[in-house]
Amino acid sequence: MSHRLQPTVSDPVMEQVQRLRRELGGDVSEIITEAISLLDKVVLEARRGARLAFVPHEPGQPLREYSSPALTRLEWRTMGEESIVLPAKDFDRVARAVEAPAKPTRALRELSRRRRRERP
Repeated sequence: MSHRLQPTVSDPVMEQVQRLRRELGGDVSEIITEAISLLDKVVLEARRGARLAFVPHEPGQPLREYSSPALTRLEWRTMGEESIVLPAKDFDRVARAVEAPAKPTRALRELSRRRRRERP
């Protein structure tokens, strides 16, 4: 049995659908079916604590993680709420540190510069 969907999408999303249709061959229904199947698998794995990542062909290249607003919401719901209870003296110390954070150390600044240079 087949069902008809009539989603309303923005022009950029429709352009993506058309590009995928041309690139992969097939019709819009196949593109939507593939997208829903992929999202369903990602949600299933996210519930198990996994994340979607792209593994490069070449060794030494960085692993790239994919995220979206919906996946982030799911991840936060899966983790559940946790709270930290601090004694009053420690709470005050943490609050002061948040309000006036320490300046970055020399090592942190150097690491940051190195990371910026490494990015493609």
